[in-house]
Amino acid sequence: MRSVQVIGSAVALASHVYGQVASKASCDTTTKVCFSTYTDTESGMSFGISLPNTVADPYDAVIKITAPIKNAWAGLAWGGTMVWNPLTLAWANGKTSTVSSRFAFGISLPQAYADAEYTLLKGTVANSTHYTMVARCRGCTAWQANDDSRYVLNGTGTAEFAWAYGSSAVENPASNTSAFNVHAAFGKWTHDLNAARSSGFDAYVASNLLAAPPAATSAVSSTKPSAAPTTIVTSAKPSNSPIRKGIPASCSGAGSPKFQGVLASGWKATKVLGGLTSPRSIQFDSAGNMLVVQSGKGISYHVMNGDGCITSTKMLVSLNSLNHGIAMSPDGKTLYASSMTQVYSWPYDATAGSVGTRTTIITGMYNGGAHLTRTLAVAPHKPNLLVVSHGSNDNFDTAAGDPKTGRAIIKVFDLSALPSAGYNYVSGGWLAGYGQRNDVGITFDGNNMLWGVENSGDNFKRTVNGKSTDIHNNNPGEKLHYMGDVTKPNNDWYGYPTCFTVWNPPDFTDKKFAVGDWFVVSPNTTFNDDTCKQKCTAPALTFMPHSAPIDSKFDADYSNLYVTFHGSWNRSPTTGFKLVVVPFTKGSDGVYKPVAPLSSDKGYTDVFWNPDVTKCTGNGPSFSSGCFRPAGLAFDKSERLFMTSDTSSDGELWVLGKS
Repeated sequence: MRSVQVIGSAVALASHVYGQVASKASCDTTTKVCFSTYTDTESGMSFGISLPNTVADPYDAVIKITAPIKNAWAGLAWGGTMVWNPLTLAWANGKTSTVSSRFAFGISLPQAYADAEYTLLKGTVANSTHYTMVARCRGCTAWQANDDSRYVLNGTGTAEFAWAYGSSAVENPASNTSAFNVHAAFGKWTHDLNAARSSGFDAYVASNLLAAPPAATSAVSSTKPSAAPTTIVTSAKPSNSPIRKGIPASCSGAGSPKFQGVLASGWKATKVLGGLTSPRSIQFDSAGNMLVVQSGKGISYHVMNGDGCITSTKMLVSLNSLNHGIAMSPDGKTLYASSMTQVYSWPYDATAGSVGTRTTIITGMYNGGAHLTRTLAVAPHKPNLLVVSHGSNDNFDTAAGDPKTGRAIIKVFDLSALPSAGYNYVSGGWLAGYGQRNDVGITFDGNNMLWGVENSGDNFKRTVNGKSTDIHNNNPGEKLHYMGDVTKPNNDWYGYPTCFTVWNPPDFTDKKFAVGDWFVVSPNTTFNDDTCKQKCTAPALTFMPHSAPIDSKFDADYSNLYVTFHGSWNRSPTTGFKLVVVPFTKGSDGVYKPVAPLSSDKGYTDVFWNPDVTKCTGNGPSFSSGCFRPAGLAFDKSERLFMTSDTSSDGELWVLGKS
């Protein structure tokens, strides 16, 4: 059953902080309509809200957005955050303005949102200096949250809203589903909704309906990728990773690649499917069917033929809170998936492609923050053990240094002892390590030992004796962690939020470092670089800073670990946006480890990459990244490697292997 929660001055979301009311009310004595309007002087934008006098759920709202023409698009978040609330966007289109209904289920391009319906009203115009959009919205004042509850704005109180604008033109100004680039700036304010209530609301809307928008005076243009074959065979760098089965020359219905790519010598890549919605993790079932998490949509089911192409597709689970994590029990009969706050299980039938009744097995994960995905993995040798990775809530999540917060941590849960109400993530399970800022890609080696790849921090400065040096472009390094045996607690600390690894030693002017050494941002007599050596478990390898590794999978003989680099936003020039391979070896002690030492900056090689990474855009949602963005990985039974690219406006699925 879905619960109802009121958002406003009476009941507030735990992650929201309410401040002084910043909106001002004004009423028209003739129409009896009141607007409560907030103006941001720095951005030059204003956001007006008008409500009916009766504000019982469901109720309508009128939204008025005015912005300078230099702000290519302007947006309002009805819940005060980018994700999990309706978003109203507006942009100029000739002499009028376009309104776009959106909803973001993760840190990606917000999707078109059908549950909010807009009707344009008079006053919707654009000129050489400003544009204004006025519309009635049905569906903006209440919405389904990520825990399936219904959130309702308190129309007699206050609410925290957020604004944002972009500086790059949208892809197609005439389309209300156009793709657009990431925001250039954003902010929040507290809005007085009670002051927006008007007795003349319904009459005002009825008399100001805009039957048809004025014709646009400028032509609408759309830039599309040039036609290309579905198979890319450009070769450059060598790579030594065998995949033993053939790759199809093309797949019927897959379409042309959205972006071109370059392959290591001897490799082949074929597009298998396009038109996906932010595709993330991949899971094959016992019958060889492929399951794909589409963030904000659910899990899709794809029947494969013998050559690696898809013969049919359907939605297996429609649940928009799912955003990344997926796993399957070794017997293939139980499916697991995660939202930002919960982990679910379903009885699963691979042949029928169907699931049974959903059960919530883990709750209590952090609601909000910068890292929203929760990666899942089932221990291959212990099918009762489910591993769940949880990132930090911000770049520097100071409290996460204590594992009791349940953030920047990896935990293990024994499903054979599942409580009737499920586990609470913070208090339940045991540690597989903590102090991992965001280990999105976790996997097991041939000894059933756990590994993970960590996204490290952004915007770093090194401060010594009061002098700060900007080191963020090439430090800290991303990490490859070894967590080991998940059948017993691992209470090791992996450094975050205090200790980080060096990638580019010359950036440090106060002392001599090597690649992989520990450092702190502000050493002092109590805690310094050497303290990290004493207290932290070192990574097995470091990666280029800001590469953003988000998945990792071993090949069949565990001689290579494949890692997707999702791509940077905090580096100039950009980096990442590629698939790499880390050569592994099994030592005389039987333990797997990377061939390269921790001190190496050449411990991996490129397999599939974008031809000009400097043209890639990694700063959040983007339609014009100019690049594919590797995300999820999985091997099928024929040892072909499948990879998703979650470019939000047109997600793709690829199969790779030796040609």
